[in-house]
Amino acid sequence: MIKKIYKDDSSALSSFNELTRKTFWFDFVNWHLAGHFSDMYVPHVIMDGEKVVSNVSVNRMQFDMGGVIKNFIQLGTVMTDEAYRGQGLNQKIMEFILQEYKDKVDGIYLFGNDSVLNYYPKFGFEPCEEYEYYFPYKKENDVMPYSMEKVDLTDDAQAKKVYAVLENYSKNPNVPNENDAMYMSENIGLYHFWMDSEYADHIYYLPECNAYVVAAVDNDRLYIHQIIGKERVIPERLAKSFNDDFSEVVLGYTPVHKEGLSVRKHKEEDCTLFIMGQELECVSKKQMMFPVLSHA
Repeated sequence: MIKKIYKDDSSALSSFNELTRKTFWFDFVNWHLAGHFSDMYVPHVIMDGEKVVSNVSVNRMQFDMGGVIKNFIQLGTVMTDEAYRGQGLNQKIMEFILQEYKDKVDGIYLFGNDSVLNYYPKFGFEPCEEYEYYFPYKKENDVMPYSMEKVDLTDDAQAKKVYAVLENYSKNPNVPNENDAMYMSENIGLYHFWMDSEYADHIYYLPECNAYVVAAVDNDRLYIHQIIGKERVIPERLAKSFNDDFSEVVLGYTPVHKEGLSVRKHKEEDCTLFIMGQELECVSKKQMMFPVLSHA
């Protein structure tokens, strides 16, 4: 029998987190304690007694795509306890979810690793290309940098300010209708998940724009994962604000303003986007990508 786990089911959540740690080396404990585990995220599990042995999580996703709101489902945290594999448990959960949601949303998608490239097409999913925007960078250019402040989320005052701007931004991302951009809206919990964990040490505030930036330098590239705010932030000026040496700037989202940017197929090691539904075909056709902070 397939069971849905909600935030107040402490016993099932404990077992779910145990399997998550065992499979992926992280869990949702702190996220849950901080109050971000909402009904937007619903694990669908099979249990053996009190033990969660297989799971596929449903993430209700809302995106502003060129001024039009689309409701999708993103599947994630796909896992089965090693001792229970080979019994078709995960397949049963997938079939249950697709039967329940496929006619209720604009599309369903997930990110799969290379070991399951032949698995998801069995359910009707198709691989889909994503595209990333980038530009070459030379530190010697004469662009004026922004004044930039490092953010410490362990400071309650700073954290409250960040999340106030984030809430306003996520509910009203202000994407022009004529623009092929994609912004996640209403999914505050996912923003919190990434900003409180993996990217907690890479958040900056731009007073001039009253905007926050999630960005980091890695392997000769500056990755701008997300810009959060109402004012336009110019990537070239933002890049100049970092003292590190890098030769390329890569955006982790589909920008509204594409002038001066090049575009190419997005390649992520051991990760392929799978989609179901015509509404999601625009990701490839219009050269878009799901924001890094929207991955679940």
